[in-house]
Amino acid sequence: RFVAENFKVITADDGEQALSAAIKEGPDIIILDIMMPKISGFDVLDILRDTPETKNTKVIVMSALSQESDIQKGKELGADAYLVKSQTTLSDVIQKTKDVLAAPPREGKAPQNKTF
Repeated sequence: RFVAENFKVITADDGEQALSAAIKEGPDIIILDIMMPKISGFDVLDILRDTPETKNTKVIVMSALSQESDIQKGKELGADAYLVKSQTTLSDVIQKTKDVLAAPPREGKAPQNKTF
């Protein structure tokens, strides 16, 4: 669906690949799961925010974790939005992605319509 919406999509199978691809590809936005092999999404988000090349990349967390404490943790670590999988449709994800991309850039990075 992202491709149909004219986004370039890059995927990663685990947290290590996600970090490597984020630094290499420089996406405008990352849709990040929390429960991933090797490095959890929370740790990935923390590392993204501490890495100069990715500190301003917009991030939407999309997780099965629905506890308020998980949502709060995602936001505290710097997520631009947090979506709970069981409460979100594909159309919701597309719209939230567009909304986050349309929001003021994180420290001046201009979007290039690349989604990760």
